[in-house]
Amino acid sequence: MAFLDNSGDIILDAVLTDLGRQRMAQGNFKITKYAFGDDEINYGLYNKNHPSGSAYYDLEILQTPIMEAFVYSGAGINYGLASYTNTNLLYLPVIKQNEIVTQAVRMRSSVYYLAANSTTATELKTELEVSLRYLTNNSTSTQVLLVEAGLDTTDLVADSSNRSTYIVANNLLDSTFNVYYDNRFIANVLTPTANASFSNDSSNNEEVNLFISTATGTSQASGMNNFSVASARGLADTVYYVSGQPNTMSAIAGPRGSCTALNFQLSPGLAAELGGTTDSKYTLYGETGVTAGTLFPSSGTGNTYDYIDTNVLIQGATTNVAYYATIRIIRQAS
Repeated sequence: MAFLDNSGDIILDAVLTDLGRQRMAQGNFKITKYAFGDDEINYGLYNKNHPSGSAYYDLEILQTPIMEAFVYSGAGINYGLASYTNTNLLYLPVIKQNEIVTQAVRMRSSVYYLAANSTTATELKTELEVSLRYLTNNSTSTQVLLVEAGLDTTDLVADSSNRSTYIVANNLLDSTFNVYYDNRFIANVLTPTANASFSNDSSNNEEVNLFISTATGTSQASGMNNFSVASARGLADTVYYVSGQPNTMSAIAGPRGSCTALNFQLSPGLAAELGGTTDSKYTLYGETGVTAGTLFPSSGTGNTYDYIDTNVLIQGATTNVAYYATIRIIRQAS
């Protein structure tokens, strides 16, 4: 849907996606929800030094041409607008990946590697040069994808008082996160248990126990074809500032709210060991027989790999802050 400028009148241009047309043909088309986005707006155009005064600060933003409505369902809104009942908020939360703590997986070339089986995991220790930079299929004892939600500002000290005042009291704390995943490739999501924790002590030492287990199933609709939703526990992110000590644990500069830790269980066919049958999904949706030198330029192993890239969306259930992660499912082929 898009707004059209028609001499002061507000006109909405709405077109149906392929799924919408299919539902209409079936006689069961019904609009149940909607969302607003501002992907086409460049807020850098806001000019508080405009010579004509404050009424003109946002003039260029308001005159930005609006894109036409898209039929493709995935092209409409990449960054949706959120609604907050409290209009006096000074700071809004963000969600960021944490690659700092020992148990957190590291991104390589904009993707997180997910080894399809133990044989591939062993090879990745060599291929990635630095060990433990990958996820392992259905493992509860190796690396996790760790994200934090909080106020990423240096204006506020990351202490318990500011966490309470600016996050908890303003209902900006995510006690759960919704994890959207492609069910063609991922069978389930592993999420934090009740015994997991993310904190530091008074000497700024890690007190991190990211225990995970298979998530409880949810019937929540994802709104996206082939995607399912898992609910992940939000751990209290009580990594606080210690006077005189640098921040060596958190990806958030200011007060932290919560975090979650994830791993994934693949669809069985994708996890075939070396010498096993290559699942047809690798051919249909990914690449097969790719040399190690192509994926890892400094590699000297001579291995080949099959892989599929898939996206995972992690979204705070309360704040709606979101993080997109590209997961590269990879198995050793030869």
